[in-house]
Amino acid sequence: MPRSDISLQKQHSTSAPGSFMRKMRLGSSAASEGCVMKTRGSGMTEGPNRKRSWTDAVAKIVRRCSVHRQLALLLLLAAIRSGAEPLQAPDAVEAAFVGNGVIRVFWNRVEEADGYVIRRDGVVVSRTDGLADRWDDTSAVPDRTYSYTVTAVSGTSEGPESAFSVERADAPLPPTLRCELLVVGATTAGVAAAVAAARSGLDVILIEETRRLGGMSVNGLGASDIRRAEHSSGFFEEFRRGVAAYYGAGNGLRYEPRVAHEVMRRLLFAVRGLRVFRWTRPVAVGTSRPAGIASSRLIEWVDVEQPPTGRKARIFPKLIVDATECGDVAAWAGAPYRIGREPRSRLEPHAGHIYYDRAKDRIMEGSTGRGDRRLQAYAYLMTVKHYGPGADRTIPKPEGYDPEKYRYAPPWPKSWNATSGKLPNNKYEINQHPYGSDLQGANYDYPEASYEKRRQIERLFRLHALGYLYYIQTAEGLKQIGLSDDDFRADDGWPTLLYIREARRFEADVVMNQSDIMNARFLVRPDAIGLGDYAMDSHATQPKRDPTTPDMGEGEFYLPQYTPWHQIPFRIMIPRGVDNLFVTTAVSATHVAYGTYRMEPVRMHFGAAAGVAAALCLRYGLRPREVPATQIQLQLLKQQPPAADRPARDGVGAPGPLTCPVLLYKFPDLTPESPCYRAVQWLGARGFYPCPPPTERTPSAVLSAAPFRPDDPLTAAELARLMGILAWRAEAGGDRLKVVPTRGPADRPVTRADVAQVLARAFGWQSPAGQGAYADLTPEHPARQAAEALRARGLDVGVWGVLENRDTQGRPIFQPDRVVTRGQFAVWLYLAHRFVGPLFFDHPLDRRPSLPVPLPCQSYPLRIE
Repeated sequence: MPRSDISLQKQHSTSAPGSFMRKMRLGSSAASEGCVMKTRGSGMTEGPNRKRSWTDAVAKIVRRCSVHRQLALLLLLAAIRSGAEPLQAPDAVEAAFVGNGVIRVFWNRVEEADGYVIRRDGVVVSRTDGLADRWDDTSAVPDRTYSYTVTAVSGTSEGPESAFSVERADAPLPPTLRCELLVVGATTAGVAAAVAAARSGLDVILIEETRRLGGMSVNGLGASDIRRAEHSSGFFEEFRRGVAAYYGAGNGLRYEPRVAHEVMRRLLFAVRGLRVFRWTRPVAVGTSRPAGIASSRLIEWVDVEQPPTGRKARIFPKLIVDATECGDVAAWAGAPYRIGREPRSRLEPHAGHIYYDRAKDRIMEGSTGRGDRRLQAYAYLMTVKHYGPGADRTIPKPEGYDPEKYRYAPPWPKSWNATSGKLPNNKYEINQHPYGSDLQGANYDYPEASYEKRRQIERLFRLHALGYLYYIQTAEGLKQIGLSDDDFRADDGWPTLLYIREARRFEADVVMNQSDIMNARFLVRPDAIGLGDYAMDSHATQPKRDPTTPDMGEGEFYLPQYTPWHQIPFRIMIPRGVDNLFVTTAVSATHVAYGTYRMEPVRMHFGAAAGVAAALCLRYGLRPREVPATQIQLQLLKQQPPAADRPARDGVGAPGPLTCPVLLYKFPDLTPESPCYRAVQWLGARGFYPCPPPTERTPSAVLSAAPFRPDDPLTAAELARLMGILAWRAEAGGDRLKVVPTRGPADRPVTRADVAQVLARAFGWQSPAGQGAYADLTPEHPARQAAEALRARGLDVGVWGVLENRDTQGRPIFQPDRVVTRGQFAVWLYLAHRFVGPLFFDHPLDRRPSLPVPLPCQSYPLRIE
């Protein structure tokens, strides 16, 4: 900020308030006698004009006063100005580990400040002058998390504290490391896996090739790829809430890279048992053959290197999560994978070589449908900012710049960037294609390339992206749009990750295809670990040659009308051939189906489930493919978050690994706060409450869902249907329920006495001897034996609520004639299912990839009265 070029001519004391005089920034017109307060017009306007009118007014007043009056007036006016325009807190405060034990704290300057105070964990650690916008903390203890704030100072006044920023300095990489779980890659899936596993009490190491933690969400992908906010759940919901809390407004689905990185670090560094090594990448793996399993391998060790320091290490993990896009560790260990596109087939009508017309939903002439190894385009997702009229943020002309490459990109106001890519604080995500930031055809070798070759390919994408920005600034004349100046300050102003939309895809026992997604309403997936909703899509695989055709380049398609909300299966991240490995990003799917699994909210579901599964593996001595999906689900559905001294554990009453439960099936009227949430979600994943398929293929229709109506009465017909499914599952598990007719008519609301008698007779349960627990059921009551039998097995009316099921003396009451709601019966049905099939492991039906709906069921008669 410029200092004053005029000072008062006479000063009678060295203690005159020089800082106040400097802050006035007076003009240079000649002084006048007298002291008359008079200004023109309002004297105060917004922005720069306001400041100009203030200084003009002050200059006129001061020039008309004697020196003594000048000093007194300056003090008075400074106090008035201080009250009218208090110091603002510095914004964009960010702590960044920059290596060598140094944490660098950045902030945006405050115009009125002549200094700054930096606090670490609430204690002042440094003061700087008003020109500073960063400070290095060289005394940080490795692996200790710190919280930094910055305040602006003007004279003796100190403004409010900034938002806090957390960071830790990584410990030096030792030559040998051991851990229970090694997570390779701090992608969104990697962060979720590391957090969930560490919250579950595991000793976790997370390595990341770059400095930033959080994958593409912290590297420019600021518009969340989720079509409906109500589908947000699990770890992504934690992230979303963290973003919303940081901004203090909005829904948390759009964010600057800096803010996303802050939220990710807060999630990571809040847990114990987690070691992070940045700038660290794998270079080799060692495997062995497990005894008795000739067709599989175990990863014994992973060699890593840290190029900036030259350090190398060997890590000995018990389990590994490969969370990277390319899956190098999984590939080196021998897991089978695919690259490219499958050919068109009945199950995959949009597969292979394709020209697709979005507007008319048609596959165009010239589409051969042949499979190949081509990959959809990659890109660097730049974050740009509109700096306002008169600003010039033009970058130097990039090497090899050719405006013809961008000539057919839509003008800025109609571009994806300016519409769908709008971010907070006048920023935009650049993700325009096919003409724009995408570069087609340059990435085919990337997945299997060496690190050196990848850096060469990445340079091509960087130059192409910068060329597009330069085109916007010059050919379109928008020089006021430039790279964000406060998002990648520790990374040379550029994203650290290329957006690798797709690379290797590892084959599991189940390979998801396009029809699996399209027909999601005709089946259920008992191993679901979350919901996805983003349209199957692919960016172009080859440059678009003819701008007049309706396609967006060979290989491009976007299929919202064919992508309903769908259950995300657990087993597609367990690759064949390696027995202690999860793959959470390059999951088992065809190219078309992968188009919906590659989205960051979905990847977080995969990561969190892998972290939970790893904990179960080590707790019970299981291989990844042996972990019961039901146990993972029960953990992900918990609503009691862990604490530092109380990690997540399986079992009723123990904390879970997430602060927000997942969605396993969609019921628009059911929230996590509902008493029946866990029961309905678990049963819904198994087809007890199927959602009817959409009546039409439209983007909105395929996202619809039937309400659950938890407070509606349970009817006799619904009771018969649900008991029929339970009987079918019992028979499939080697048990048999006694078919007991349900009294009708079909729409009659059933009572507690009805439900108790049906369940007790179906299972053949007898009541225990002795005094009954329910004060309102006499020994002669027809429902007493059934009610007591259920209570002895955990099916107590108290699970529906304690107070409303007690009398005035505090004794439990059954209230046999009270109507049962759908939500109440779902809780009892969920508890009764424990007596059908295995208690810990998955039911035989739930080991299948999917089940058709409506489910087949035992004939459960309805007696009409």
